[in-house]
Amino acid sequence: MKPYYFSNLLLSVFVGLILTGCDVVKLDDNGNPIIPMTAEEAHSIKNMSPKQLADRFWGDIIKEANGHSKNLDSVSDRKSQFVSFQGIVNSVDDSSMRATMDVVSGQKNIVLQIGPIVRGNSVRDASSFINFDDFKNQVQFARLSKELNKKAMANFTRPDSSWKGSKVDVLAAVTYKGNSITDVIPLKITKR
Repeated sequence: MKPYYFSNLLLSVFVGLILTGCDVVKLDDNGNPIIPMTAEEAHSIKNMSPKQLADRFWGDIIKEANGHSKNLDSVSDRKSQFVSFQGIVNSVDDSSMRATMDVVSGQKNIVLQIGPIVRGNSVRDASSFINFDDFKNQVQFARLSKELNKKAMANFTRPDSSWKGSKVDVLAAVTYKGNSITDVIPLKITKR
């Protein structure tokens, strides 16, 4: 056996032993580490109601959305993310419980869900610190999404038809499917 072969083999074994003790930390879109919940934190949320969970997470969601929102035109590899954009209200349809507001931003026509009934998981899924594995089961995870949507609808003044033609600033959670935006759940709408 050649001497360099034996030293390379020992080095490979040593590096392998070192790396088996390391944890891989996920990074957010800005390259900052996403700190996972501790085992105690994950255990404590398993017995909380979806409303309690939404109350617990809401401040962190708003902080993350304000600090890490992307421009509407920048599509990332994530299926859901927080975005901010400006636009002009084209129309408001508040004739049903699934009310919507149509906003023109640049060349895009964006349909915001303004509730009170909202579909989708954009808020939950855009949040980097909410992970399915931390929850008791799929039902708790799904119900959390509904509670977060309710909190989002309570976080802004609901637009009506008088907003047509107004300039607005929007902070929202969006879901992309391919290059298309499917669900837009506003967290903040400011009329200028």
